[in-house]
Amino acid sequence: MKLSDLRNPYLLFSSGFGLGLIPIAPGTFGSGFGLCLYIYLAHFYFSVYVTYLFLLSLLLGAWFVTSQSLKILGEGDHPEIVIDEIIGMMFVASFLPADPYWAIAAFLMFRFFDILKPFPINVIDRKFRNAFGIVMDDMIAAAYSIILILIATVLLR
Repeated sequence: MKLSDLRNPYLLFSSGFGLGLIPIAPGTFGSGFGLCLYIYLAHFYFSVYVTYLFLLSLLLGAWFVTSQSLKILGEGDHPEIVIDEIIGMMFVASFLPADPYWAIAAFLMFRFFDILKPFPINVIDRKFRNAFGIVMDDMIAAAYSIILILIATVLLR
């Protein structure tokens, strides 16, 4: 994908408004953007229900635009598609205590699981070379990160 491809709204959205075109670690930049976006939105004090409804809407939207982007780019998890990292990190951030140390730890955990792809993330990543697989592997990485955050918050009280 090149910069001129961002005229297509599906590619624009799935690339995180161009973040996916960064040549080094686009997923890491997408995750960082997701964390910052969530922190920004959290300042509006939406209810928990509104927040999760918004995140679920983004998740469904990401699945749709990723599917449409793959019709243009071809099958596979293209590094330019970072909407999955953005939304995965936003889900993780929604479980964080309001402390920058937790945000940094959560970011590192999410990237760890997303990059190393432990079971069943690796199976989803290999078996589903479509929008479902692209989005779902990051949702499982987010779930692993959330579980660790919840355990750590209980143990550190």
